[in-house]
Amino acid sequence: MRVGAVGINCGYYSKSRNIKQYRNNLINKTDTVSFRGLFSSGPDLSTRFAYGLEALDGQSVLVVTSNEESSNMMLELYADKIDIPVMKKYTLLVKPGELKNRDDLSANFAIFKKDKDYNILSLADNPIIGIQVANPKDEFNEKNRIFSGEKKVLIDGVAIDTGELFYSEKPKFVFNTPKNYYADSAKRYLTLNTVNEFKDFNKRTISALNSSKKVEPKTGFRFSDIGGLDSVIETLKKYVVRPINYPQVFENIRLNKGILLWGPPRCGKTLLGKALANETGAKYSEYNANEFKSSTLGSSEASIREMFKKAVANAPSITFIDEIDSIAKKRDGSSNSRFDDPMVNQLLGCMSDLEKTKTPAFIIAATNRKDLLDPALVASGRFGLHLEVPIPDEKGLKQIFNIHIKDKPVMQNVSVDELTRMMSLHKFNGSDVAEAITNAYFNALERLSMFEKMDNRTFTYADLQKIAISKEDFHLAMQKIVRQKI
Repeated sequence: MRVGAVGINCGYYSKSRNIKQYRNNLINKTDTVSFRGLFSSGPDLSTRFAYGLEALDGQSVLVVTSNEESSNMMLELYADKIDIPVMKKYTLLVKPGELKNRDDLSANFAIFKKDKDYNILSLADNPIIGIQVANPKDEFNEKNRIFSGEKKVLIDGVAIDTGELFYSEKPKFVFNTPKNYYADSAKRYLTLNTVNEFKDFNKRTISALNSSKKVEPKTGFRFSDIGGLDSVIETLKKYVVRPINYPQVFENIRLNKGILLWGPPRCGKTLLGKALANETGAKYSEYNANEFKSSTLGSSEASIREMFKKAVANAPSITFIDEIDSIAKKRDGSSNSRFDDPMVNQLLGCMSDLEKTKTPAFIIAATNRKDLLDPALVASGRFGLHLEVPIPDEKGLKQIFNIHIKDKPVMQNVSVDELTRMMSLHKFNGSDVAEAITNAYFNALERLSMFEKMDNRTFTYADLQKIAISKEDFHLAMQKIVRQKI
C-alpha cells in the first residue's frame, strides 16, 4: 500500500540522513495535499489561505473569519471600500484549535484583487482592534496596523496578524502574489457563495455588471403579508384570482371587472391591490385619481381612456385607482360637480365597454367616502362588486402584529395578546401597528445606548446581538401613536 511505502521510506531516511531535516522538508511542502491527507482531515490554514488567494480574479473576495455572521455584517458596513464588482465570496472559516492559545482571530479580514494589486480590508467588529500587517521579522510598529474599515495594499512577504500569543516559526497567513489563477482548490476547501446566494453589498457595481442579464423580479406583497382581512381576501380569490389563473372555467361567465374597496384610511386597500397582482402574476398599474384632473379641455377624459387602453393591452392586468371619489362624485347639477361630470361620464363609458369584453383586465377603485360616489358608477356592470375594508378587530390586529414582528428581536415579557387588546381599544389600523413596531425598535436602540455607539463608531457585532424590544418599548410607542390620533 502507498501508506506502507511512506512508512518504509521514513525508516530508510532515518538511517541515512538527519530525520529532523527530512520531516521539515515534508512539512514545508504545503502544496502536497495528498500527503497531508494521511495525517489530517484537510489542508491547514496556510494552505487554505493560499488556495483562497489563487481564486481571486478581480470579481471575487476572500473572507478570513472565525465568526461568519460578524464578518458578513462588517462586510456590508464597509461595502464602499470594496470597489470591484463582487460576483463570488470565498470564506475561510478558522475553527477552534487551529490557532495557538485562542479559539478565534483577533480580527476578521477580507482580501480582494483590483487590477494587479491585492487589498486587505479589516473587518474587526471592534473599532479599536486592528490588524498588524508587516514583515514577520519586523518589530511591532503602529504604522503597520490597520483598524476596522481600513484597507491596505499587500506586498509580498508580509504576514497578517492572527492575535495568537505565541507564533510558530512560520506565521499562519503570509501573503505572496499567486503565480497562477486556480479556483478549484478554493471551491473544494473553502465555502463559496455566488452573487445570487449572499446579500449584494455592492449593488451598484453588480447591477452594472449584470445589466444585460435577466433579473428575477421581486416577490412583493402577497395575501399572506396582510392580516385581518380574511373575508375580503377570500372574495378577491373567488372573483379575480381564480378567473385569471383558470380562464377556461369562466369562459362564458360575465366577470366583475370593476371592484370597489371602501373603508377608513390606512387599513390595507392599496396593499390588497398589490397583493392581488402578485397572486395572479398580472401586470399591475397604480394611479391616484387626482392625476387625471387637468385644466385643459378634454385632457382628463383622454387620460382615463388611455388608462383603460393600457389595462386591456396588458391583460391579464390589475389597475388600481386610489381616491376614486375625487373624480367620481354624484352628478347632482351643482356647480362643484359639473367640473367632474365629463370624467364620470367617461368612466361610465369605459367600464361599460370593458364589461362587455372577455379580457381579464380588472379595475380596482378605492375610497374612504363611498357615500360621495355617483350611483351609476357603483351599479352592477361597472364597479358592481363592493368590498368593505374595515378597521381590524382584535383578532385581525394580532394577525397584523405577528406579520410585522416576524424576524424582529422581542423580549420574553412581551405579550402579543395584551398589546393587541390595547391596540383594539384605541382603534389601531394596520398602518398604526407597523408604526408602533418601528417606534418600539427605535425605543429599544435608545434605551440600550446604541445610537451613541453608532455615532462614536464603537458599535460591534456583540451589540447587535443585545438588541431586543421590551414591553415598555412597545407601550411608549403606542402612547405616541394614541396622542397623534385625532
